[in-house]
Amino acid sequence: LGEAGLGITGSRKGAREMSEESKYPALKALCTGLKLTEKVLQTPIQSVITVSADGSLLDSFKVLMRNNILSAPVSDNGKWIGFLDVRDLVSYVNHLFANQPKPRRKSWEKKNKEGEKPADKKDSEQKNLARVVDIAALEPTITVRYLARRNPFKPLTPDDNLWNAMELMAKRYKRIPIVDKDGKLVNIVSQSSVMRLLSNNLQDKKLQAELAKVQASTIGTKPVVSVHRDALASEVFKVMSDKNLSGIAVVDSMGGFLCSTQASDLKLYLVNENLNILRKPIRQFLAQVRQQELVDLLPNVSVKPTDALAHVISKLAVVRMHRVFVADPKTGLRPTAVISISDLLKHIFGMEPSQATRSAPSMRVDGSPSLKPRKEKSAVKPMKPLV
Repeated sequence: LGEAGLGITGSRKGAREMSEESKYPALKALCTGLKLTEKVLQTPIQSVITVSADGSLLDSFKVLMRNNILSAPVSDNGKWIGFLDVRDLVSYVNHLFANQPKPRRKSWEKKNKEGEKPADKKDSEQKNLARVVDIAALEPTITVRYLARRNPFKPLTPDDNLWNAMELMAKRYKRIPIVDKDGKLVNIVSQSSVMRLLSNNLQDKKLQAELAKVQASTIGTKPVVSVHRDALASEVFKVMSDKNLSGIAVVDSMGGFLCSTQASDLKLYLVNENLNILRKPIRQFLAQVRQQELVDLLPNVSVKPTDALAHVISKLAVVRMHRVFVADPKTGLRPTAVISISDLLKHIFGMEPSQATRSAPSMRVDGSPSLKPRKEKSAVKPMKPLV
């Protein structure tokens, strides 16, 4: 396949159609001088995990879990059609949770009848998981192929530079596949690897001066969608699904920021193979899947309103997460904005963060999980706050 067949021409054209002028000339100069072959951006090709469009959806999600990755390119008869993303797991689990009856409590204890050997608790839970997470029985149209097409495969070449990749990421693409002139997949550039590369180059004085002019309070998405630490995990992930979020803030009774939960936490949940954990408060859910106390669940993922843009980039690189929360210690660490890597890139390229999926903080919205496009309703039934 040539570049046109892979969609490279269209991707590059779309990026170049954006304004040539930049409010960050030093940053642009740095990034245009960095090729996508930089070591920090490299994923050894033998480590690139792929999944088949014809594979089982559950097995494909397990591939992500086993390899501790957030996404994988999907091939369909030798053609790349998109990515299977761990964010799809949120909608996947919510759909299953909404369409399955609640399991009886301690059902494994009720199988010891007439001298029958008691059922093993773990075996029973694994069988229950296998029964519940087989989405093919509920929605035959929800397949790896269907989900992959929601996360397009938009490649660049090794000759492109970091600025080209960042332009595409600012639009909507979370990761950029790199293919050579023969159509061979040679690398996948992620948002996190871009942040690490930028962080490694922040010692440049011109760049430091340029980024020092912008404070964290001026970028990001407002208001912050947050949940109380005692909200049920099932409700928290439903909010994430309904609002099309990949992360959400967890706060205390005073609204102070504690930590965040994200789509990848469901990956950890599936590793534990215990569906009932979704009926626990989010703080217990996080403690159980990570086997740690709440205060140790996540690194510090907050920044001060007055922190410079350079500090935000460094923080994103250090915590290896896709978002940080703006929270002021003077106001009890109440989160006032969330800065995702996408938000940061949109800001750099003069694009406004999308408000389409944001609404009042700590509110649930009516509607089915977002595995499929929802039909418009004439009115939305208000839901009670989770806090």
